[in-house]
Amino acid sequence: MAQATSRTKSGNLKHVRQTLEEKSNELRKQMGTLGASSVLHIEKDPYDSADWAEKSHEEWLFLQRNKIDMKLLREIDEALARLREGTYGTCEECGLPLSKKRLEAIPWAQCCVTCQERQ
Repeated sequence: MAQATSRTKSGNLKHVRQTLEEKSNELRKQMGTLGASSVLHIEKDPYDSADWAEKSHEEWLFLQRNKIDMKLLREIDEALARLREGTYGTCEECGLPLSKKRLEAIPWAQCCVTCQERQ
């Protein structure tokens, strides 16, 4: 029976690893240079003030989204490291196991709901 449980857990961890790697690849692709170059490209023709304002706003939105994506990418990389170390699924604050429901919703979660609310 313990061997069957071990296989099930191993299969679940493979699925989690695959999910995390797919999300990581998706974020890296989204943050790729083609997206950045189109937003951050400066035209040689002079802009009027409305064009500058729009361009500036687009750059700000792009950089804010990139900032959020970078934070998420770090959290995913940390979750992959926890998988390798064998500590995945344990709250980093209280040490209790994270609920299956939480990990299904947020596979890169570091803390249980209670500890996350305290933060």
